[in-house]
Amino acid sequence: MACFFRGSVTNYFCLLLCFLPFLSLTGCGSGQIAAPSIQAQTQHFDDALSKMKSKDYAGAKEAATAALSGPGLSADQVVEASMILIEAALETKDLETADSKLSEVEGVATDMGKVCVLRGRYWRKKGDETKAQKSFQDARLHDPNVLIPN
Repeated sequence: MACFFRGSVTNYFCLLLCFLPFLSLTGCGSGQIAAPSIQAQTQHFDDALSKMKSKDYAGAKEAATAALSGPGLSADQVVEASMILIEAALETKDLETADSKLSEVEGVATDMGKVCVLRGRYWRKKGDETKAQKSFQDARLHDPNVLIPN
């Protein structure tokens, strides 16, 4: 479907008519995720939060991994579940998981101060105090009030 009209309103409607079929084919719209899936992922997310608060790091890691294993969480919940997974992985000395998840959230998290602190903790656990201190300095640049571990 080609539109050769120069009017901005006409072009807008032309674009709308051209892309409407595409949007319906690509699955844009509501009702794509089944309610049981949303409930399961949300329950895993809530479990991860609870276990993290009680310092059950192995349980928090397991619950956060389960929460992230399928659809159903909001974008903010995905980032928060990832942060829980990173912290739990650091506490259980699963540095590979911590590094992998840190790489994922470094570009999307809004709390970069906390991300930099977690990256610093990762470097400290790897035995690289120079990189850890650099990450902690970066954390202060993002958030002057962020808590830096001793």
